Amino acid sequence: MEINIAQPLYHQVYRELKKLILSGEILPGEKINASQLAKKYNISRTPLREAIHQLVSEGIIIQEPGVLTVVQLNKEDFVELYECRKVLEKEVMKLVIGIFTEKDLKEIENVLKDVELALEEDNTFKVLELFTQFHELLIQPCPNKRLLQFLNQVRSFLLIYRANITRNADNNHDIHQEHLALFEAIQTKKVSNVNSVIEKHIN
Repeated sequence: MEINIAQPLYHQVYRELKKLILSGEILPGEKINASQLAKKYNISRTPLREAIHQLVSEGIIIQEPGVLTVVQLNKEDFVELYECRKVLEKEVMKLVIGIFTEKDLKEIENVLKDVELALEEDNTFKVLELFTQFHELLIQPCPNKRLLQFLNQVRSFLLIYRANITRNADNNHDIHQEHLALFEAIQTKKVSNVNSVIEKHIN
């Protein structure tokens, strides 16, 4: 990892750890050794603790007394979480479909354009980041913060498994096309259109 003095160190460590997990270099269920990581990157424990805390808050790392491990879900967990995501996303879209501003839609459109570039460069980690940003922008205007909290918790648990899916270039292109379809449905301002696309996308 090359240190960039223009960015907070903890954020750089956070991005590096997240990249290692999402790329499969650190596997689900694997223990995180903070001492080894601090030595490897030649950094103090403080920025490393902050980076790990962020990953714990996202549900990517599980913290138990004296042990840090990458989240690991079984098939039943995976299916149940996707069912929860489907229900929650539909409810969120009911609330936001009529309050998107032109600025909101432009931001979403710009992210979709950035995805096109990342796909051309075959940058799978960047694609995953942009897919995540796309979904964050979709739900950001939601006035029900509790609903958002539940949805974000579900999506955090699924992040690693979505990363495994998006390693496949064909899947990346398919997912991008579904995101484009969802963006078009949002512009119709019809909840039925949006939920129909969400159903297909999540299934």
